[in-house]
Amino acid sequence: QGHYIYVAPRNERHLEAAERYKTLTGSDEFFVYLNDTTKDLSAQSFNEANSWGYKEAVRKGLPSKIIIFCDSAILDKVVDDCRVHLNGSSDPCDQSYSYKAHIIRGAPPFFVEVLNPGVHKGRGLVRLCESLDVPLEEVLAFGDGDNDAEFLTVAGCGFAMKNARDNVKALADFVTEWTNDEDGVIRTLQKLEETG
Repeated sequence: QGHYIYVAPRNERHLEAAERYKTLTGSDEFFVYLNDTTKDLSAQSFNEANSWGYKEAVRKGLPSKIIIFCDSAILDKVVDDCRVHLNGSSDPCDQSYSYKAHIIRGAPPFFVEVLNPGVHKGRGLVRLCESLDVPLEEVLAFGDGDNDAEFLTVAGCGFAMKNARDNVKALADFVTEWTNDEDGVIRTLQKLEETG
């Protein structure tokens, strides 16, 4: 199944952020929501004349995620606001609330992801291991962003990259000596192989 982006830009900056996200994710198609096929940004509200992107979104079905683009200076506030409004608490570990959405701080820090509560890398890893009959205890996982949290905690051994955010490092079993840019994953694997 393809990966499509539907966006409701209100100005060129919004459109540029969406196109940057398309490049980051390798998305298949890009539809401008509430505007027409020419990406005319003059439309300020939904109407029949500018609804092409919306109609395409409805035709293709429910989204797997919603992306909120924002300045990095307010990103953490937007994440907290989404968690409070959708889940009742800004603390993602607060078990006293029934979660309606999985809210993730994007990396690079210019967007927030809103997903179904069961959609995360940890669940994907569990399903992959089940299908390959590989015990989770034998899996090593590496991550650096908030979207890696469940991935690192579900795996038998989770490594946060040296350049990971502090909250991700706190969830991991180990922190690598190297960053992503320093080939931290392969260098850590080589070191593990050398030390047995």
